[in-house]
Amino acid sequence: MVKQHHQLLKFGLGIIDGLTVSAAWFLAYAIRFSFFSHAKSLPSMHSLIEGLILTLAIAAAVFSGTGLYKPRRDRRILEELQAIIVACVVCWVVLIASLYYLRNTPFTRGMLLALLPTLMAMLVLERTMFRSVLRFARNQGWNQRYAIIVGVNRLGQRLLETLRDNSWTGLKVIGFVSVENQPLTGGHIRGISIVGPLAELPQIIRTMRPDCVFVALRSHEAALLPQVVAQLDRTSVDVRVVPDLRVSRYPVRVSISELDGMPIVSLRENPLAGWSALYKRAFDIGGALLGLAVFALPMAIIALMIKRSGSGPVIYRQRRISFGGQPFDIFKFRTMIPTAENACGAVLASPGDPRCTRLGRWLRRTSLDELPQLFNVLKGDMSLVGPRPERPEIMEKIVEEIPGFATRLKMRAGITGYAQVRGYRGRTSFRKRLQYDLYYLNHWSPLLDLRILVETLIRGFRHPNAY
Repeated sequence: MVKQHHQLLKFGLGIIDGLTVSAAWFLAYAIRFSFFSHAKSLPSMHSLIEGLILTLAIAAAVFSGTGLYKPRRDRRILEELQAIIVACVVCWVVLIASLYYLRNTPFTRGMLLALLPTLMAMLVLERTMFRSVLRFARNQGWNQRYAIIVGVNRLGQRLLETLRDNSWTGLKVIGFVSVENQPLTGGHIRGISIVGPLAELPQIIRTMRPDCVFVALRSHEAALLPQVVAQLDRTSVDVRVVPDLRVSRYPVRVSISELDGMPIVSLRENPLAGWSALYKRAFDIGGALLGLAVFALPMAIIALMIKRSGSGPVIYRQRRISFGGQPFDIFKFRTMIPTAENACGAVLASPGDPRCTRLGRWLRRTSLDELPQLFNVLKGDMSLVGPRPERPEIMEKIVEEIPGFATRLKMRAGITGYAQVRGYRGRTSFRKRLQYDLYYLNHWSPLLDLRILVETLIRGFRHPNAY
């Protein structure tokens, strides 16, 4: 939906970005040379302006190259903010490399260090305010784009409701086009007119002048897609295809990539890749080391109490399933008698379970029996936050009963998780647990991990379903 007036909007946004980068540049200068003592002489105004021009040129190239100016009305704010942070880091690295080759630059390391967080904060604030103003304008009916949906079916109706629910996109549906075996011209679907059949699509586009056409065909109508494309080839309107991917009752996060011109739709993939995986692993190691430092004394006391309470090992190893379906030995403080599973095998603990020791019941109620799993995190078997791991025997039964449950294995198991802080652990609904775990997988972010850890600490280790 790239129109000439979008170029004006893009130009305006570029000007605002330039002013923001300039403000960040002078603020970093003020932070270094006004609020902190300086041994070196102040950079001259001429040098300051030269550095700013270089920074603006780099920022313009990097911001454009990283897609910050692409017309993406369906892009959510978190995705845009992540792209902004990445662009700022790239811009900062390129600037430092450029200044290094200039040799005689008057700018100190302190100023350049202050520039990165300043630029990030100011650009995030600017884009957030710009987006808020744009969203308000679109909700008021300004800056609208108009669309036609090809497909009078449930998928098309679902698309209509999705666009209505997300009015911030500024996309307004003005008509449906029917294909074979669908309602004909003259009817209405949820307040939107059926403006004609597929054979008249080029004439409909010339008359109604939409900005975009959405093709929403159900899986049994897929054979009609070449006919639809043939009709659209006679026009210059933007086209978007909405695939019918409701193959599961549980939500999936769809991503689309391209390989040598061939589009590839991904229904399921590891949400952690590249820098995200490195960040999460570094976060896990740092958090596990901090946890061991904080809980070292309580863990030593618990180990001594278990040792003195009777025979059996202090640490209990139990087989669990984690990332990729790989088994591993989870570490827990022993809470049951040594022969707990000799007769009954692998079963979930129940309230008042006679197999638990007196000390073990208290450890389970407070979840302190799980503290040794910090060592699992250091080993790489687990993460601080993620879906809770299940036993292989129980996992096989659940997968048979609940299709999609194995999707949880796309991420390392966690000591705590989104389902756990929402109350689903122990003998609770596995279906509800799966819904929360899939939400976590589909919406993972560093902030979500931090939020879950904070909720775990605030709510305490006690849990009504821990027994």
